[in-house]
This record gives sequence, structure tokens and C-alpha cells, in this order.
Amino acid sequence: MKINLFGGDGRGGPKSTGTQETGPKGVFLRQLGPVRQFEFQSDFYNTLCHEVLVAGKPIRYVASNTLARKRVTSLFSKEPTTIPWLETIRADEVLVDIGANVGMYAVYAGAFTGCRVFAFEPESLNYAELNKNIFVNGLHGRVSAFCMAMSDEEKVGYLNLGAFGIAYSHHDFEENTWTEDKRFGDKVTPKDARLQQGCMSISLDALVERGVIPQPNHIKIDVDGLEHRVVAGCSKTLESPNLRSVLIEIDHRIDKCNVIVDQMRERGWSYSIDQLRANRKVIFTPEMVERYRREKIGGFNYIFFRDPSYARLFEEFLRDYVPPMAPTA
Repeated sequence: MKINLFGGDGRGGPKSTGTQETGPKGVFLRQLGPVRQFEFQSDFYNTLCHEVLVAGKPIRYVASNTLARKRVTSLFSKEPTTIPWLETIRADEVLVDIGANVGMYAVYAGAFTGCRVFAFEPESLNYAELNKNIFVNGLHGRVSAFCMAMSDEEKVGYLNLGAFGIAYSHHDFEENTWTEDKRFGDKVTPKDARLQQGCMSISLDALVERGVIPQPNHIKIDVDGLEHRVVAGCSKTLESPNLRSVLIEIDHRIDKCNVIVDQMRERGWSYSIDQLRANRKVIFTPEMVERYRREKIGGFNYIFFRDPSYARLFEEFLRDYVPPMAPTA
């Protein structure tokens, strides 16, 4: 895959000009190098880890199962624009990661950019794994994990599990959004026989208002179908001029999620068609992107922004983009 640099310093950070810059800078289109497996040891906790080097910086993830390794090997290819977006974050900024799973992106952001990260993951095994990944990277104090569901209300209830296993997803708080049984590889979770865990929910607005976390500069929301509840719970946070970008996974097939795109635009946020076109297997045409949303096909990670520098960044990104999982002839 072609490597593309947008004005970076050769280490993945923003280009130093001696002046304060507000637009996103220093984005690489990266590819995965060798994955080193080693035994992490400390006074109280030892574990097997996968380690990758990114611009000379080691980033580690606990090697708990085959799915955990798959998440490492697909770090740069699974969501092609997520890592480039994360690398626009400055060290003095705050990222909130809602639906952090085992912390693939929260840990990457904290380890690579040096930003302050608040990660939210309600499922017990993923939350434990998230904390392990924070620990093996020495990120306590920079990345903080919370075991709670983010929503539009404070409530004690139940989390419906996608599966009881490390690094699995599609968990729902107090709702069952599934329309059919969920398949995970060769395993199936029945729609009407999902395991439950006790859980608490709160809104992002409440946490910011109470000073539990500072006003974020960037937010990532990926909760597999309940994004509309999360967005409803951070309406005040979205109005802050300090908030620079918001990544939201939008499932076009869910009307309450699909309408988020229009709601964000009504609030003055923009998004880039070029960013949406960059799929891991193909480059979509603008017409395909619009049709998929109109006809409720699949979904995209929409990155919303106010600063037009983001639009220029994604335009440049797409110009040299090669899908990492494109079918071979």
C-alpha cells in the first residue's frame, strides 16, 4: 500500500511551524509491519502481548484469543479513515471513546498522539481487557476507562450481550436492537436468548457538567445501533466550540441512527464524501455513498467537523488511497 504523508514531521506528529495551528495536520496512510509476540511481565501482572511499531513507537495489545489478534492485524485496514483521523488529535487535546471495546483505538490515540483519553465500555470482559491494554502500554493517567453504558439517561439496568467473550461486540443496553440471530464466525447468538449483565448508564452531558471529565475536543461513538441514544445524551457537549470532530458509526438500516446525519448538519456540522468513499475493499463513487444512505444499505463511520481543513485532508487522503483489502485479480 502506498504511504501518504500530509505535512508531518516524519514521526507521525504535526508539523512544527512555530505557530499555533488549528487544522488537522500530519496524517499517514499506514500499513501494518511485523507483529511481535512477547511475555509482558510486571510485579503483579504477567501476560502475553502483541506489539506493533508505529513510527518507532511501540503499541501493545494483550493476546487473549484469536479475535484479539485479528483486531491487531486489521488495525489499519478495518476502518481505513479511523487511524488517520485519530492522528490529527494533538497531545493537549481530549478524546472521548464511547463503545471502546478492548481499547484498540483508545490505546492507539493515547500511546501515539499523547492525548488524554476517556474510554467507555460496559461489557465486563471487554472492560477488563481494555484496562489490561492500558496497563501494558503504561497509559494510566493518560487513558481512563469507565465500565458504563453511555446513553440519554441515568439508569440501572441490564446489558444484553452479543456474546460472552473477549473482544466481541453488538451489546445493547436495556434494548434488543437485533432483528435476527447474530452470527460471529461459525458461532451464533440467538436473538431471543441473549445473556445479560447488570449495567449502569449515564449521559456524556452529565459527566461533563459534573466535571467528571473535561469538555472533549474529539468524540468517537460506536455502539452498534444505539448511537441515537448517545447523541441525544450529549446535545450540550456537541454545541461547545471546543469540540472539533465527532466520529459516529451510522447504520443506515436503523432509522433513528440514519437521521443523525441530518441532525448533525442542522447543528452546523459537516462531513466529507471523500472520507466515506474510502472503504477497505473498494473506493465508492459519490453516487454510491448517497444511494447507500438513501436506500438504507449498510452504514459508514461519519466523521463530522466544522473546520474545512478536515475536508481538504480527506480529499488529499483519497487521492492516494489504495484499499488495503481490495480483491486481487
